[in-house]
Amino acid sequence: MTIKRSLLAAGVLAALSGPAYAGSEIETLINMLHENGMVNDDQYGRLMAELKQNQAQAKQEKQQVDAKLAEATKPSDVEVTVKGGIGVKTRDGKFESKLGGRLQADAASYSGQPEMGDGSEFRRARISYSGTMYNVWDFKLEYDFASTGSNGRGITDAYLAYTGFEPMDITVGNFKTPFSLDYLTSANNTLFMERALPNAFSSGRKMGIMASNETTHWSWATGIFGDSITNKGGQNDEGWGATARGTWAPINDGVHFVHLGLGLNYRDTDDSGKVGFDSEAESHVSGVSIIDTGDITSVADFYNIGAELAAGHGPYSVQGEYITTKVNRNNGKDADFDGWYLQAGYILTGETRQYKNGVMGGVKPSSIVGEGGYGAWELALRYSSLDLSDAGIDGGEADAMTYGVNWYPTPTLRFSANYVDVLEVDGGPNDNDEPSVFQVRSQWAF
Repeated sequence: MTIKRSLLAAGVLAALSGPAYAGSEIETLINMLHENGMVNDDQYGRLMAELKQNQAQAKQEKQQVDAKLAEATKPSDVEVTVKGGIGVKTRDGKFESKLGGRLQADAASYSGQPEMGDGSEFRRARISYSGTMYNVWDFKLEYDFASTGSNGRGITDAYLAYTGFEPMDITVGNFKTPFSLDYLTSANNTLFMERALPNAFSSGRKMGIMASNETTHWSWATGIFGDSITNKGGQNDEGWGATARGTWAPINDGVHFVHLGLGLNYRDTDDSGKVGFDSEAESHVSGVSIIDTGDITSVADFYNIGAELAAGHGPYSVQGEYITTKVNRNNGKDADFDGWYLQAGYILTGETRQYKNGVMGGVKPSSIVGEGGYGAWELALRYSSLDLSDAGIDGGEADAMTYGVNWYPTPTLRFSANYVDVLEVDGGPNDNDEPSVFQVRSQWAF
């Protein structure tokens, strides 16, 4: 009997010393052995002590394994996305940034007068870095490698915005002045390859400070601006200006919208007292202006007033603007110029042109080429007019009809073809000329 007890006790001890055991089952066995007299009190005490020690050690080892497993499988502190640019965002949402850009390659063929050379160009080739810091600081830095933009090769956007104030955001840096729906709509999303003739009155990007706010149904922005970052005045003081714009969208549900807008842009000229307005034939490759005031001298200041109207109903969209400009001169008569356009688009494949924050957006195809789809197809028509002749200034007047088709095979790709028919140039350096343009563009924007 003594030998049997010893063998049982030894077996229990061997089980306790093994790398794995069922703690509750061993404890039950020890109790049964003790109750049946097969282990004495001293053996029972040693066995229970050994059991408790092994249980504590096993628990500690399990905690260590669980901690290592949790560390190995813990998600990253940041989320990285590659859809529509390279985006990085922290999980707490405090920091977010995106690397984006656009590449637009154009080709154009001209006919009629004035003489304009056929050719091709990179209209825009931009890289941008934008994001948010600590939830309330927005930033953007964009550089254009093409030499064809309004500022030429160099910085386009470079600004910092604080969004923590209620009810407005404050933006400081170099960015678009808030005037004209056509101009404020991104070149990625305009209905045609180039903006309408009255874009001659847009103020462009300027250094300045702006207060703004946007909601679903209205937006407003107002700011004070210096000159463009490329302006080198030498010994002359640069000009300055003030711009304000307000919009109202009584209907805006994502599929239908109605937009009304009003803008005012005032500019005090620099010490040179010169200003000029001109426009190409809604095409950029040749760089030839069809109407042009040249330098208007002895200018004290000028201002633009613009009225905007746009609407969308499913695949249909319409948009129009009227802009009038008054040039005040110290010597000579004051001059009044104006221009307007009306355009319409229809998406054959049923998608809706987007609208948000008082600005037109783009088209996202519901079917993707490469995933069995055929993309989105859009037809477009526009009539535009610009008059730059008044008070002895003979810049000329032009009217143009533009026809367009856009294909969006993916959300980041767009291919466009435009035919521009300038009906007649009246006055100015190209009096009685009637040029026409056929042009195409391939665009990658991310």
